[in-house]
Amino acid sequence: MEYIQGFEAHLRSKDRSENTVSCYIRDVLQFIAWYRGKTENGLDQWIELDGVEYKKYLQSTNQAILTINRKIASINVFAQWMNQQGYIKEEIHIEAVRNKVVRQYKGLAEKDLWKLRNEIHRMGNRMHICMIELLLGTGIRVSELVGIKLKDIEISERKGLLKVFGKGNSFRIIPLNKDVRKAITRYLEVRPQVESEYLCMGQRGALERNRST
Repeated sequence: MEYIQGFEAHLRSKDRSENTVSCYIRDVLQFIAWYRGKTENGLDQWIELDGVEYKKYLQSTNQAILTINRKIASINVFAQWMNQQGYIKEEIHIEAVRNKVVRQYKGLAEKDLWKLRNEIHRMGNRMHICMIELLLGTGIRVSELVGIKLKDIEISERKGLLKVFGKGNSFRIIPLNKDVRKAITRYLEVRPQVESEYLCMGQRGALERNRST
């Protein structure tokens, strides 16, 4: 398929890993199969409303929100490339699914969790603010948080993505909400200018799970 071949070449030109490329291609092929099953129009007639309907379809399949949002993020990257190449005229961006369920952490009730968040913001340490917003806004584990590298983050004015690596070299792509994007951007303004590839830097270098700053 011409579109897929071109998109794959584009991803490889950005030095994406084999796992990342495979994930994007798999997600896009699933979307294309769904799209062709609902309309006789070619992909050059794809509009944002199709993306909205696909999002609703994904939500009806009982997949995890993180999985759905990863697929949406893949489709958004594909749509951006299609538009840049002139294959589609309209800029398409599908909003991520909002998880209305407050994420809970062991030993912390909801009111205590948000009290902690407010206190961290009052203290004004931008790295700490970045960390709490990442934890609350994405649901990642502390071990995943300290493992975030600068290259794992993509942020623009209106959207952002985080690639998180878990056990067994597995990874997932998580959309970043406005609060998380703002916290990361503000922290990067004051982050020490060091050679380390890791996002969170303490006084003695990159953070570790059981090490204080």
